[in-house]
Amino acid sequence: MNVLNHLGIGLYSNVPAVLSEIVANAWDADATEVQIDIDLRRDEITIKDNGCGMSKEDINNKYLTVGYSKRTVEPGKTIKGRDPMGRKGIGKLSVFSIADVIEVYSVKGRERNALMMNRQDIQEYIKGKAEGEYFPAPLNTDMIDFPNGTKIILRQLQKNINRAEEFLRKRLARRFSIIAAKNDFRVLINGAEITAKDRDYYDRLEYIWYMGDESQPILADCKNIEKAIKLDAVVDPEAIPPYKVKGWIGTVDEQKSLSDENNAIIIYAHGKLVQEDILKDFKEGGVYAQYLIGEIEADFLDLDDKDDIVTSDRQRLKEEDSRTDALKKFIRTVLKTIQNQWTNLRTEGGAKRALIQPVVKEWYGTLQGDNKTYARKLFGKIESLKIPDPIAKKEMYKTSILAFETMALKNALSVLDAVETDKDLELVTKIFAGIDALEAVHYYQIVKGRVEVVSEFKRILPDSREKILQKYIFEHLWLLDPSWERASSNLRIEEAVTTEFKDIDANLTDKEKAGRIDIRYKTAAGKHIIIELKKYDRSVTVYELLEQVNKYQNALEKCLTNKFPHETRVIESICILGIPPEPRNKEAQNIGLLREVNSRYITYDELIQRTLESYKDYLDKEREVSDLIALLDRFDEEFEV
Repeated sequence: MNVLNHLGIGLYSNVPAVLSEIVANAWDADATEVQIDIDLRRDEITIKDNGCGMSKEDINNKYLTVGYSKRTVEPGKTIKGRDPMGRKGIGKLSVFSIADVIEVYSVKGRERNALMMNRQDIQEYIKGKAEGEYFPAPLNTDMIDFPNGTKIILRQLQKNINRAEEFLRKRLARRFSIIAAKNDFRVLINGAEITAKDRDYYDRLEYIWYMGDESQPILADCKNIEKAIKLDAVVDPEAIPPYKVKGWIGTVDEQKSLSDENNAIIIYAHGKLVQEDILKDFKEGGVYAQYLIGEIEADFLDLDDKDDIVTSDRQRLKEEDSRTDALKKFIRTVLKTIQNQWTNLRTEGGAKRALIQPVVKEWYGTLQGDNKTYARKLFGKIESLKIPDPIAKKEMYKTSILAFETMALKNALSVLDAVETDKDLELVTKIFAGIDALEAVHYYQIVKGRVEVVSEFKRILPDSREKILQKYIFEHLWLLDPSWERASSNLRIEEAVTTEFKDIDANLTDKEKAGRIDIRYKTAAGKHIIIELKKYDRSVTVYELLEQVNKYQNALEKCLTNKFPHETRVIESICILGIPPEPRNKEAQNIGLLREVNSRYITYDELIQRTLESYKDYLDKEREVSDLIALLDRFDEEFEV
């Protein structure tokens, strides 16, 4: 009785797990059909199968014997050639976890038997309040109305069954991989047959990784698959016979397509669930794991000549067994393969869905070069997020496009590489999105910055422009190269380089010192940049420039080699002069000589002219903003929801 108390009454905690044990017994009895009827009015569940049934001897020596193991007493396959699911002979007792009264009716050949067990009576014996042994109460066999098989009625249920049919259909479909006509095994709930579709996720799969050729038939059930990839099915080639699996792991198109309970990888052995979710054992931190679902059939986990490695509640595998370890190593390798491939697949799939929208496609067509690549990444992220409704998705596109345009202006599109979740994207769009924010960035970077420089240049005399340029040049490298939007520096490198430069400065001649305004080190666009400002009225030869450039480049190279060996070695020197270097009549030669040592010069007047031309940049950007606003306004009318 104590065994019954621990292994029966307290064995399982939910209706699907209990009924799974009864369905498994029907499979072992070679039934071809199991009918489950849920009667809400009478608060009872009836399970009837057309299997071989039980004689009186079977009931007493097998069904009512705790721990009877058919595999030990009757090893091998069933008469129909099935691999038995039952193992320890305790699963049948699980009915006491959900019902107080259990009635059993069974027909084997011409023999009919019926009995009733009462949970309260059993507990009286367990507590010692009743004397002798407990015997089930016999029932009238005239109530049996079927030719063969077994019927079990669960009465006085302890669990609420108001939503049992819908919930149970889905759970049983997921707990067995053998419920199918091809296996000559049908399960019906209230007259409606359970099918693979009741698992409620095949149609939601976008990408699938299937294991071996035997697993390929699953693709027929997955109507919306974008790509299927075959993987090796061998878990341990050194085992005798080698351990192999069947099954698949897939990802859904969007997080909203996957509930928390479906975000799992189920493990089966001989068609029956042995671990409801092995995915959580891996504690995967990658976002891809939130899109995963899978079913793996590993029959080597349940072999007659090996120890039972499933826990007593039949819900998970024992950790200490080498077969569990082998399976987990295999799955971990598969997960890493999926993680490596999934991001690229998702980006392309998301881009394809996004570009179906004409207004999105039109905006995408305005982009150039790498920005198109980043846009496709953005589409992939939006399309895979758990966005609650189409209207919300439309708004996400609008704000994301605004944020994208702003980040493009700030050369900050690499931020998108770090976006993984809807919260990440929401944060980015909050920081950058909105018409005001977009216009503010354009005005600040182009109008306020460049126009102020132009205005100040225009107000001053030519020979004083060197001082104004000194004020701006080192923080506004766009004056030297339009692609260098802003300066950046590694302070440790800059301090070290400055020290090296001071050593050179100390040895300059008075003439060299008098001719220079400043020299500074900066980084931009992956380059180490040396900028030297000469006085406006200083005349210098190209050979003097080459000599000085060589000194400072050597000092920078020495500093990087000795103290920062992992830094790139791309160095460029720029000399800002009042007039082009001598000899003036050999400009092309001078430019060529400087180019040989990654150097160039530019005059103050050329810089001023470039800055004045920035007015055109501003006007063009203003026009782009207007066009973008007009396009976004059309989202409300043209975005299909």
